[in-house]
Amino acid sequence: METKEHWFLQGFLLLAMVIIAQGATIKCPFSPLCYKKTESATIYTCEWETESESMKNATYELFYSRSNSAASRTSLGSSRKSYICVQDNTVLNKVLVDIWVVTYMGNESCQSLNTTVTLSERVKYEAPQHMSMARSSSNLTLSWDNKKDAVIEVKFRRLEETSETWTCSKPVFVCTAMVTLENLQNVSVYQLQVRQMSKHVKHPLWNEDMFLDFNNGTRLLKLTWGTPPYPVSMQVNYNLSLHIWPCLLKRKNFTIVTTTVFSVYVTYSAVSGDIIAFNKVGKSSPTHILVPAKHISFPCKSWPNDRLIPLKYAHGFMKSCLEWYKSTDGETRPEKVNRSKLNGTVKKKLKHVRKKMDDYVRYYYLVHKQTDGKPQSTETCLMYKKEGAPSKAPDHFTAPILNVTTNSAMLHWKPIPVPDQRGFLTHYEICYTRRSQNNESQFESECHKSFASKTEYLVQNLTPGSIYNIHLAGATAAGSGPTTTIEITTKPLPQSVIGRN
Repeated sequence: METKEHWFLQGFLLLAMVIIAQGATIKCPFSPLCYKKTESATIYTCEWETESESMKNATYELFYSRSNSAASRTSLGSSRKSYICVQDNTVLNKVLVDIWVVTYMGNESCQSLNTTVTLSERVKYEAPQHMSMARSSSNLTLSWDNKKDAVIEVKFRRLEETSETWTCSKPVFVCTAMVTLENLQNVSVYQLQVRQMSKHVKHPLWNEDMFLDFNNGTRLLKLTWGTPPYPVSMQVNYNLSLHIWPCLLKRKNFTIVTTTVFSVYVTYSAVSGDIIAFNKVGKSSPTHILVPAKHISFPCKSWPNDRLIPLKYAHGFMKSCLEWYKSTDGETRPEKVNRSKLNGTVKKKLKHVRKKMDDYVRYYYLVHKQTDGKPQSTETCLMYKKEGAPSKAPDHFTAPILNVTTNSAMLHWKPIPVPDQRGFLTHYEICYTRRSQNNESQFESECHKSFASKTEYLVQNLTPGSIYNIHLAGATAAGSGPTTTIEITTKPLPQSVIGRN
């Protein structure tokens, strides 16, 4: 099983690009889709699709009215984005209503078609969080963090056959966050789609499909390139020189390639090399090839074979090695990497390698071996010699005024850069304190945790017309880092509501 990657080399093809400037024309958005993210949520998200490039300067306004009623329309807010959050006490949510979006750009406007819906019956969960996979023989078990009772559907297909239709597992109700797929083929790469929906409302919505590739550490790399930009009267061939086995510095040469397509199996390490075109008259200058390493974004991953992997790897760089390097930004592979022979177990080698590592710095290591003639990365891992608390607070912490209601606020921030994380982020911590208008007294603080992969959080159950100090910090296993603070003021209740109370 392997991942396919397709790269196009522009070294032998001149491309002409013509850009035609046209006046922007307003386009109507699609009908809005409105839902809550949980059954108990008090915020509805209404979103719609747009022509993102041509409509980037547009403003959108969301309206609703009771269906089959002569009542006038009510505005639910405006935004430059393609969604609006609506408080449930500002809209009729237990009767049929018509909801639509109006787009404004310059002096033009355009209205979408109506969506007719009972809002309280619409719930759309977020995608399963922190999905992980475990394989045993021909079975694949999926597990994830958010352990809520839900209806789960998993679709899968072999990636070798891109035209193959998806096989759909029967939707199942699960109380625990785990599903097992059985009888998968052992020599195929599978692509998976996972989605879930509520079973507690009348008209639940599936969350957007989450795609996963299931493979075993081998990539099928496909290179393509263009023909010379001028007519030639004789056959043009190509020589490739590729560094595809990361345990050795020596490149592998592929001579007299007669087509403009070339495929080869590679590991998850970076691949570099050169390609030269030649015929009887002469040859071109080399074009450099660089395919990035396939990095993971979680601490460790290994792919067990159907048969047991020996605990001790074969001695010598021809058979196996451990490749490791600093991964300071989480993505970029440095030009110089370290390679160590595996004349024993990986655990034993890492114990020696860790002595050369720096504290609080992220490292990436891969274990490579030859499996049935194919290069394979049997383990890939992010690691720290020693973790510490983050040295920096998240940047750009905001609560846009349009996202602050009478009793809630949507918070946004930028993730902490990898060098400042100093460990694996486990979560973000959000704490908020209500204080009086004259700043003389403060009320008890309340704290919540948000997934480390998220950069927004909805604070709910706030008091109308109140001032809040909200603090945000990132946390690792070693503790929480510095906080950043913003101040918000929730909107007061309308006078008509106050009068009824």
